Amino acid sequence: MIKKDHVNNFSATLKRILDKEITLGNKIVETSEGWPHANSIMVFLEKPFFQKYQLEKIEYRHINDPHYWKEEYFDGELNHTLACKF
Repeated sequence: MIKKDHVNNFSATLKRILDKEITLGNKIVETSEGWPHANSIMVFLEKPFFQKYQLEKIEYRHINDPHYWKEEYFDGELNHTLACKF
């Protein structure tokens, strides 16, 4: 399920990555909130990231777990995550 308010309230820094990925042909397939922290918002992309990004205060993580997702960018100040599927 995709909720517009999740995207609208998403980390501005992660939104820059999200917007670039959408421009490159990726698309949002799911959003959620409240896990793993009460203020967490997660946005999931359909495909792996098309590019690597290095932004201040954003942590890249290579998860590579088929039960979860392939990679993510994490904003630790807001507990927001942009993740991609395999």
